[in-house]
Amino acid sequence: MSILLDETGFQRKTYSDIVDEMEDKAKEQFGEDVNTSSRTPLGIIFRIIAWFLAGVWDIAERVYNSGFVSKSEGVQLDRLGSNSGITREPASESVVTLSFTGVPGIVIEEQTQFTTESGIYFELIEDVVIEDNGTGSGTAVSLSKGVINNVAANTITVQAEPSEGVYSVTNPKPSAGGADEETDSEFRARIKKSVEGSSASTLSGIIAALIKTAGVRSANVVMNNTMEIDADGNPPKSIHAYVLGGIKEDIADSIFNSVAAGIETVGSQSVVITDLSGIDHTIKFDFAEEVKIYVHLEIKTNASYPADGDDQIKNNVVYKIGGVDKSGSSFTSSQMGDDVILSQLYNAVYQVAGVDDVVIKIGKSPESLGQSNIEIEPKQVAQVLFSEIEVVHV
Repeated sequence: MSILLDETGFQRKTYSDIVDEMEDKAKEQFGEDVNTSSRTPLGIIFRIIAWFLAGVWDIAERVYNSGFVSKSEGVQLDRLGSNSGITREPASESVVTLSFTGVPGIVIEEQTQFTTESGIYFELIEDVVIEDNGTGSGTAVSLSKGVINNVAANTITVQAEPSEGVYSVTNPKPSAGGADEETDSEFRARIKKSVEGSSASTLSGIIAALIKTAGVRSANVVMNNTMEIDADGNPPKSIHAYVLGGIKEDIADSIFNSVAAGIETVGSQSVVITDLSGIDHTIKFDFAEEVKIYVHLEIKTNASYPADGDDQIKNNVVYKIGGVDKSGSSFTSSQMGDDVILSQLYNAVYQVAGVDDVVIKIGKSPESLGQSNIEIEPKQVAQVLFSEIEVVHV
């Protein structure tokens, strides 16, 4: 049995290939009239042996592929990444600032838990004192890890451990930083970008560094390498980073370690970074502008349409565009600057059984719904809320 490894690479033999070769060899040894059909003793033996040999060939192919980033999987991909100094991103918790109202002087102790209506729990990592004006705030992290813990603003409203004197709790801003363990495809793409990222001061290198930052879902950079102020008001020799998700201190650290000396950073977010010699540097950037998308669906259904079909369709639209689903979890699908393509939403709708026909209208406001694509600027990202998707049965 020849080994199929040549200038074109490794060619795995399948079960049927092995059976065919064994039958050809039998005819060569015993004559063309030898019976090797699947019901004869010889044919049965051939097929049993071929089944086991096919497994060996499969293992051989996996061993061959394990040496290539484009084809390796699991721990083999981890080891290839480590050769470039890159490790797979683990799952991480979501971080949020909670705001409280209550009796002045009340102390809400560290590790006190709060939750959303859908049951996503957060725990304070510091003591919070209610000030004289009856308000207070503190940082909390999710008890579990994963992107599902990135919740929308004003959804953490339940006191899992009610404290006397605490009237209310909420999160004025969405939580951020929660991420699932990096998948093979995501890790593979990041390894490929590592060559660009090694030249840290390039535009691609800065974007690569931002995307590697925990909790960052998308990033873009506007560079002004001229000696004039550009059309967006960015000063000469500056970069303006736009980031979706992540914690601002982590983002600023990534920018500081990837931007060349002497280049000014621009943005409304400002973080002071201290270098190895103890000198402070102010790093600026902006969080991406989220463009709210409204969706109106007119659908015709049949008897196989499920009872929760409307909710399934709405969630599918959220997963396709990006935004907040029924459970309050945030998702990123469209990358920064990606237009909302109307035709791509039809597949999201027809994934639900029982849909016969659908008319989809989208827009940036309920008054501007239409059947055309929505253009998104490079510093923007499209997002849709479950509550802003309307399903009408016709």
